[in-house]
Amino acid sequence: MKKQHQPIEYDYLVHNISEDETTAYEAYIPAFNSIVFGDNHEELEEGIRFSIESEIAERKKNHKPIPLPDKQKNFSGKFIVRVTPSLHEMLAMKAKAARKSLNAFIGERLLKI
Repeated sequence: MKKQHQPIEYDYLVHNISEDETTAYEAYIPAFNSIVFGDNHEELEEGIRFSIESEIAERKKNHKPIPLPDKQKNFSGKFIVRVTPSLHEMLAMKAKAARKSLNAFIGERLLKI
């Protein structure tokens, strides 16, 4: 049975750095300015946990400040994007042709990214 871990309290960005048939990932942890590598997601997560724990232990030992964990953000679901008037018009026309609101049309397109 898999060991249950507490959620990682610091943000990290994962990049797929696979080449050819070899799977590989890297994660950047901004709070500690550190990079971790792994051959799969489980290994990467294990490395992230180890890196954070090691950084915190080292900072405690050297009486250096420890960054506060990144807080869970509540997202409202809305954000403002400025576009050119011609792009706005084109998107509005495509949304109308699809019989959708502009918000629904753009939301669907963003899901495809």
